Amino acid sequence: MDTQLLKTFLEVSRLRNFGKAAESLCVSPSTVSARIRQLETQLGLSLFSRGHHHIGLTPAGERMERHARFLLDAWERAYEDTALSERHQRRLVVAGVASLWDIFLQDWLATIYRAYPTLGVRAEESTPLRVVEKLERNMVDVGFLYDTPRISGVGVEEVATIPLVMVSSQPDRSAEQAVGEGYIRVEWGTAFASIHESSFPQRQLARGRVNSGRIALGLLLECGGAAYLPQDIVAPWCDRQRLFVVKDAPVIELKAYVAYHWHGEHRELIGELIEHLG
Repeated sequence: MDTQLLKTFLEVSRLRNFGKAAESLCVSPSTVSARIRQLETQLGLSLFSRGHHHIGLTPAGERMERHARFLLDAWERAYEDTALSERHQRRLVVAGVASLWDIFLQDWLATIYRAYPTLGVRAEESTPLRVVEKLERNMVDVGFLYDTPRISGVGVEEVATIPLVMVSSQPDRSAEQAVGEGYIRVEWGTAFASIHESSFPQRQLARGRVNSGRIALGLLLECGGAAYLPQDIVAPWCDRQRLFVVKDAPVIELKAYVAYHWHGEHRELIGELIEHLG
């Protein structure tokens, strides 16, 4: 299948507009329309419902959207694996949830990038669901996340313990006050959610809910409030008295895990690389 067709389909799906998709892809609107017609003809299905002022995905289009992303990722990986230069003798695809990049993965990546000059690296920031999906489809070699995935043939190791502390933009707040007005709920995974629910059973619904510690930190600094964030990340802001630890709130420890295929071609290399996490 022509990958240009898939790229065009995904761009129209994202923008819900043929003209805007054409601008984004630097082609004419007629080219976009022709590509979509060609893809629909190949599949024998309509992918978009077209109205006067609205373009939406049909049920078939929704299913195709999910597969198209993986097809393009698989093609890109196949191309890179086949076209490896002599200098880059091996290639590794690493995916991790956003907050782990902020906490330790960025430093780890820089370490292995310097230590293995013949290693080609592709790094991705993904949601937990995407990390698991890509591991299942063998589209990443190494995945970092907070919960342990149960995937046949995939090994999981604990690599870090990350203390989360509740911080507030106001000093001398109690935990009860902090989880009230202005509290920002960060989705740190199922283990965190279980402890959080038992620690604050009477809390009100948080106005802000985010899946990134980086987003929560930005909101706290700009708009005020309270949130659970990694101790190492908030320490500089606490030193500058921009944020304050809520002293009677429990510290919640998260476990970070690395997942990789037991019988993958890079099994020994991954074992070496994991040692650099220490």
